[in-house]
Amino acid sequence: MMLSYGSNCASHVLPGRELGAAMEFEMRTTIFLGLLLLMGSLGIGQQQQHDNDACKFSVQGNPVHATVTGPEDIVPLVSVIEQPDSPVEIVSVDLEGMWLSVSGEQHTERACAQYKVHNRSDQSIQRVEIELRVGGTGGAGGYGAVSSSALAPGQTVEIKGCGGGGHGGAPGNHVRLLVSVHSVDFEGCSYRPSLRIPRSLGVTPPW
Repeated sequence: MMLSYGSNCASHVLPGRELGAAMEFEMRTTIFLGLLLLMGSLGIGQQQQHDNDACKFSVQGNPVHATVTGPEDIVPLVSVIEQPDSPVEIVSVDLEGMWLSVSGEQHTERACAQYKVHNRSDQSIQRVEIELRVGGTGGAGGYGAVSSSALAPGQTVEIKGCGGGGHGGAPGNHVRLLVSVHSVDFEGCSYRPSLRIPRSLGVTPPW
C-alpha cells in the first residue's frame, strides 16, 4: 500500500513588479535611516566643536623666554614651563624674598614671587592665575598669585604673591620649582593652558 503525503503549507510568490517595488521600498528605508544617523552624528560633532570653541582667541607672535632672578641657591632650580597655547605668557620671575631649605629628604619653604605677565591674545582677560610648584619625585605643592585687574590685548602687568609656606618630601634631596600659567579667565569662559614638563627635570607631574 502506497501512502502519499500532501502539504498544507501554502507559498505565495510575488510577481516581478511587486517584488521590485518591495525591494525599492526597503532600499529607500535603509538610505533614510542612514541619513538620519549621519545627520545625528554631524549634529553631535558640531556641538562638540562649538563647545571647544567657547574660548575664542588667537595668540600673537612667538612665546618669549622668561628671565628668572632671585637668591643664588634658588634660581638654578627654577623652570618656567613651556605653554605655547597659553593666551598669557610669563615674561619674568622675581623670587627675591623667597626662602628654601632642602635636607634629610625634606623641603621647607616660604614662597614669595613677583611675575611679569603679558597678554599675547587678541581678547581681554578678566583674571589670570600664576602657579609656583615646589617639589620633586615625591609630588609638589603649589602657591598661586592672581591678577588684580583685567588685561587688555597686548598689555603687560605685574602679579605678586607672598606669604605662603609649607614643607614636603624630597627623595634624594631633589627639588625643582615649576612656574606656569595655571588658568586664564575670559569674559565668557575659563581656559587652562597645557603643560609641557621635560622628564629631564625629574619631577612628578601635578596631574
